[in-house]
Amino acid sequence: MEDVLLQIASACVQDRSLLEIVKHVASMSDEEKELFKTKVKAYFLNRTDETDLQAYEFFRLILEDKNAERVLKMLEEESNKI
Repeated sequence: MEDVLLQIASACVQDRSLLEIVKHVASMSDEEKELFKTKVKAYFLNRTDETDLQAYEFFRLILEDKNAERVLKMLEEESNKI
């Protein structure tokens, strides 16, 4: 799991829109995350395109536990090394 979160962190460095999504999810309350998770599942329910499946996996992972916060912490730690 840690390696996947590192991949997401790396992608956030290259794509500001992904970073903004991760920041927004990290700022959500548990109730907001649950509601958003329901919307994400409904949106991707019948999607079979590879891009859609990758997007669903991204959202599923960052909405799980405190993964969005963990990705931000990884980015912060990496920027402190520079």
